[in-house]
Amino acid sequence: MNTSKKNQTKFTKSLDEAVAVGKETVEAAVKAGTDAATENYEKAVAATRDQVEAAVKAGADAAKGYEDIVGFSKDNVDAAVKSATVLTDAAQNINKIWFGYAQSSLEVNMAATKALFACKTFQEVADVQTGLAKKKYDSLACESRKISELTVSAGEKAAAPISSRINLAIEKFNKQAAA
Repeated sequence: MNTSKKNQTKFTKSLDEAVAVGKETVEAAVKAGTDAATENYEKAVAATRDQVEAAVKAGADAAKGYEDIVGFSKDNVDAAVKSATVLTDAAQNINKIWFGYAQSSLEVNMAATKALFACKTFQEVADVQTGLAKKKYDSLACESRKISELTVSAGEKAAAPISSRINLAIEKFNKQAAA
């Protein structure tokens, strides 16, 4: 029995170390993912702005009569950048939610594993497993709902600037066709 307690203590220490390593890994992955997304977003915005400025300059130099077209195009690109910004923010938030879920899931699994090793009867094992399954299901349902709501909201917000530009274009073309 003394050896069993020593082995259980060693296992518990090993389990605690594994949890700590797993937690560090998840945190590092979240940071790396967020940093990469932010860096890529900043590069995309800078490249888009450079292209818009080059297009605006080229259009203005080529023909002064096309100022409306250039301005309209610039506003279209600005709308696309706004949409991309919304989508990038949503992707980062979804990433954070999933990594948070993964981290909490790991912690719940470790706690359940410890509880399983403390069980003395089959009924206790069944009760622990049932409790774990319920926690996992409830947690997944909650996180999925959050992501669904975030996705719908981001889609609506990202579509708004583009829809506005399309409506304006239709109005302009209809006015020109009527004249």
